[in-house]
Amino acid sequence: MKKVVSLFALFLFFAVGYYIASSSGEFPGYDFKLAQLAPANKARDPAAIQRVFDFSRLEGNALNFALKQRLVSGAKVLKGEGGIGIALGHFVVRSDDGQKEFACQRYSKVVLFFEGVGMAVSGESPKMEVEGNCEISADINSISPLWIPVARILGEKVADQEFDFRDEHPVKVSFSNVSDEWPRTWNLKAVRLFDLKKTGDEVIIGPDEIAKISNKPFLVEFTK
Repeated sequence: MKKVVSLFALFLFFAVGYYIASSSGEFPGYDFKLAQLAPANKARDPAAIQRVFDFSRLEGNALNFALKQRLVSGAKVLKGEGGIGIALGHFVVRSDDGQKEFACQRYSKVVLFFEGVGMAVSGESPKMEVEGNCEISADINSISPLWIPVARILGEKVADQEFDFRDEHPVKVSFSNVSDEWPRTWNLKAVRLFDLKKTGDEVIIGPDEIAKISNKPFLVEFTK
């Protein structure tokens, strides 16, 4: 009987101790769950971006120049199965309430404007417009790429039209001024960032600005 009482007392001791420890903010294990979540939260913290891409202290023309240069100079083409992705450089700005925020927290949409190379209809180059969501990439220093399902487009009839792809990476791709075949080389001519809920707050980079920022044309090749 004494042995049973002793075991019960020992169990009760540990149970009470565990309750007190887990309820105390001073106990080292108190923030265990928060510690597990910390890396994920930190990865989406604007302070975690590379310092040179933090433009939260800039204003006016200096800010305008820095973010445009970052978007274009950080642009890259990625190849995937059946398609290509275009990623832009990411950055941090100051929000309306004075806090740091990512570009993709300020703007919800990205639009890329391309011109076909080596083809023309009545003197006008073919146009391609790619629109998708502005999302933070796994690498917070880049905007998540807009994926163009090239193989699917090349399998469609050539015509001025808009494709609304709603797969894993939703994107709208529209074409105008195309003739009897799809252009295979496209040159980036303009970039636009904007938010659907805000008017007047947008970033637009035109052809002349892209030419000044880039040492060479930013080309996208349509290959199956």
